[in-house]
Amino acid sequence: MDAYREEKNIRTLEKINDLTVDMPMFMRRFANEYLVTKNKSPRTVLGYVGDLKVFFEYLEKTRGIPVMQISIETLGSLTADDIQDYLLYLMRYNRKDPNNSKTIKESNQAPARARKLSSLRALYRYLIAHNHLEKNVAELVDMPKIEEKPITYLEKEEVRDVLEGAETGGSLTKRQFTFSKGQQMRDIAILTLLLNTGIRVSEMVGIDLQDIDWNEKRIRIFRKGRKEQFIYFNEPVAEALQDYLDCERKASSEDLNALFISRKGQRISVRAVERLVKKYTASVVPMKRITPHKLRSTFATNLYEETGDIYVTSDALGHSSLETVKKYTNLHDERRRRAAEAIEKAYYNTDSDTF
Repeated sequence: MDAYREEKNIRTLEKINDLTVDMPMFMRRFANEYLVTKNKSPRTVLGYVGDLKVFFEYLEKTRGIPVMQISIETLGSLTADDIQDYLLYLMRYNRKDPNNSKTIKESNQAPARARKLSSLRALYRYLIAHNHLEKNVAELVDMPKIEEKPITYLEKEEVRDVLEGAETGGSLTKRQFTFSKGQQMRDIAILTLLLNTGIRVSEMVGIDLQDIDWNEKRIRIFRKGRKEQFIYFNEPVAEALQDYLDCERKASSEDLNALFISRKGQRISVRAVERLVKKYTASVVPMKRITPHKLRSTFATNLYEETGDIYVTSDALGHSSLETVKKYTNLHDERRRRAAEAIEKAYYNTDSDTF
């Protein structure tokens, strides 16, 4: 896990450097402060920088100022109306493909516009904190309203159907079934782990063999913000992982540490897991577009229905939004272990009386 995360962070830092080298100097200092002082993850900072690049390109297009020449004074001269105009622009605009001369049409829905406004607010806060500006005009603009959509998840019976289809191959086409030979147990282990722990796909692909504690039935992962945590797994996960390790995982893979590897012997990618999930769920629930994140929603929904405990559900998911509440609810590793048992009861009709 550590080597994988380090390599991934290095690649992300290189992308940040590639973006900021063509931006004003204060942007490089902003990125450095968020990385070093505020200890934000490289991925988070890359998101900030990418969002602000779009903003600077907007200023270049509308004000005729080259991106490299945009100054702090330029930002200080903007009004709330200017920021509102920018959000309107984001709804539909054109940009040049950096790899060729083609024009790409872009459109940002409310969540993407809200994220870009949040990034702009962060830049203004940084400039104010360093006495470069006096007011944050981005704070004067309301966040785009995000409509809450019904959560898509698998019902308990659908969970069983997906896992059964993966085990028998019944949910696959003939071509898919033939191609999956030699990887079927890996695929079952991935689906079982996602459904029984609610782990994020980005966290799962980073798991190394030595991260698994078989005695305690737990796996060391790194949550968002580089927070180290253990997730606990139940007997179905243990059996699926053991079957995969005993029968399919190649000892001669290129990445000797990675738990899940591809057909080529490399650490499996997020994109490959997304394709895998789609493959095994498309025919079982054709009216639902299931992704790894939807399997996380499935875990959360069914765990809450089984326990009725919003705090243990949030804790099992690794959410930080209830950190202040956790101080009064005594959540700890034992609760996560009990969550693993509860989700087993929900999916597999076991007799565990956990909560």
